[in-house]
Amino acid sequence: DVTVCTVALDNDLLIQSLVERRTCRRKLEMILEPGTSLEPLDLARIASQQEQKRTAIQRFLAMTLFPGVPEIVGRMTVLTAKVQGLAQLDFPASRVFITFEKERDQRNVLTSLNYGSLKASRNKTKGIEPKFLFRQAHVLKISEPDEPSTIRWQDLNVKWMHRMKQLTYTTIATFAAIFISALLVRFCANANPAWASIAISVANSVFPLFAKMLTSLEPHPSEGAKQTSLYLKIALFRWVNTAIIFTIITPFTDTLDKDDGIIPGVYAIFIADIGLTNVILLLDPVGHLQKHFLAPRAKTQDAMNLAMKGTEYELAERYTNMTKLLFLCFWYSAIFPASFFLCAFAFFIIFFVDRFALMRIWAKTPKLGTKIAAFSRTYFFSLAICAMAVISSYAWSGFPYDNLCENETETADFSLVGNITTNSGKSRFVNITKGDSMYRYCLQDLYRTKGKSNFPAIPENQPDGDEWMTDDQETLTRIYGWTSVAVIGLVLLKFVFGWYRNVMALFRGTYKPRGEDQGINFTQVQSIDAYIPQVSTTVFSYPLLPCETEMFGKELFDWSDADRDHSYYDLHLDAVELLEGIHVEAQNVFSKVAHWPPEEEQRKKEE
Repeated sequence: DVTVCTVALDNDLLIQSLVERRTCRRKLEMILEPGTSLEPLDLARIASQQEQKRTAIQRFLAMTLFPGVPEIVGRMTVLTAKVQGLAQLDFPASRVFITFEKERDQRNVLTSLNYGSLKASRNKTKGIEPKFLFRQAHVLKISEPDEPSTIRWQDLNVKWMHRMKQLTYTTIATFAAIFISALLVRFCANANPAWASIAISVANSVFPLFAKMLTSLEPHPSEGAKQTSLYLKIALFRWVNTAIIFTIITPFTDTLDKDDGIIPGVYAIFIADIGLTNVILLLDPVGHLQKHFLAPRAKTQDAMNLAMKGTEYELAERYTNMTKLLFLCFWYSAIFPASFFLCAFAFFIIFFVDRFALMRIWAKTPKLGTKIAAFSRTYFFSLAICAMAVISSYAWSGFPYDNLCENETETADFSLVGNITTNSGKSRFVNITKGDSMYRYCLQDLYRTKGKSNFPAIPENQPDGDEWMTDDQETLTRIYGWTSVAVIGLVLLKFVFGWYRNVMALFRGTYKPRGEDQGINFTQVQSIDAYIPQVSTTVFSYPLLPCETEMFGKELFDWSDADRDHSYYDLHLDAVELLEGIHVEAQNVFSKVAHWPPEEEQRKKEE
């Protein structure tokens, strides 16, 4: 039994234009005095008056950072003409969302009609019963969609090439940010290692804001895809910024230095993340500013509701906040085993801080499902374990990190007691007496040794004549080195198997039901919602609706406005108003939603 059917049209540009136009109108309502007429002629007059009174500085700020009434009115005029043109066009159907009353029916359809995307795109009907073909001639591309609240209807039909182009630009910007951050951390480390830890923590806190701005420029068909893209950017930045940069900027012979080495730096990063990051989250300065300063001074109820809804947060950012600490722990575990205890303590603190924020600070977010968790579990943990195995093998091979090999046939023929200055400019106390062993320079960093393979980190790859490892060290390094090879091999096999399944999905159906059928009907779940086109904005407390809301029951929404009916958010009515007096022949302009409530529910309504 089908309860709801949503036919989505390829009208992304129309939706984006209507949403932006309604957003402009809302901004004018929030800027102007309550009761001000928003008729085009009145707005034109107000805009002209304000523009006439502006100074040169005000005009510059309005054109760059803070657009005022004239700029908003001008943009609204352009959008009005754009909507009037687009609303006269017929748009083809692009996707159909079916909501079944029973979970059993959904599983049966997905199992019976799932033939592989390549077979559907080429319409290969051979071997398929006619009753399973659309109009007995077409193979349907069937898949289980994301949750209704995660669908981004304004970007649902973006072409793959355009999306890849935008992703390329934002990825380049991410690498540029990583490079700039590395330079900043290096500069701070040269001045004071403690400053480098603070710089890393500050950069890890600030970059998510930049990443969110980049991700907002990308077209994603679902919030899950958007969050995955955000996760990749923040995770890449934080892994490099938190763990890898320290390895690069720390001289090899300073690795175990008690003042400028790896251990003090890693310890400082853990302390800064445990303290600074969580304190800022709990203080919530932006949230308190909105709730206690902006909300009481809001001109409308909607404006106050927006200020009181809580601080926006991204699930991707919270995931990377934990994975960066785990990656840092894995990366330096061989040199600093105490990182496991610090990481566990950090997770303990983060759990309670995030739980408090979830209940008291953060705003409501879409039901994203398990996409980010599955992606993190598949790729992050696998790569993190690979990194731990490989880096640990090199860490054990580098001991004692002094780049010195003993000359067995040579002893000191002089005495020296005092301070000397090393090549790096540091002062060291030395006490040399006659007969002490003599040492020569030998590179102990298997990353950079020449003449033999640099991987794996095993004793056999030491330069001939410059072997520095002890017998026990050689045994341990050999175990770690070959274990790292085995770990990489297993992870690659896991990736290849996953990619193989994705490739096979092109040729055959791979759907498998997850869990048991709960036997609960769709209409029996009070908190569930259907696939209704909705677009969230920053200036409305509830989503805007680019569809005809009078065509289905309001029980399909998982939200309701206590002050206004759902028709207030209906963008279809905006288009009807703008096209008043214009003869339009187009029939397929907005997505269609059909609702067939079960007979029992229908009887309850009638009673």
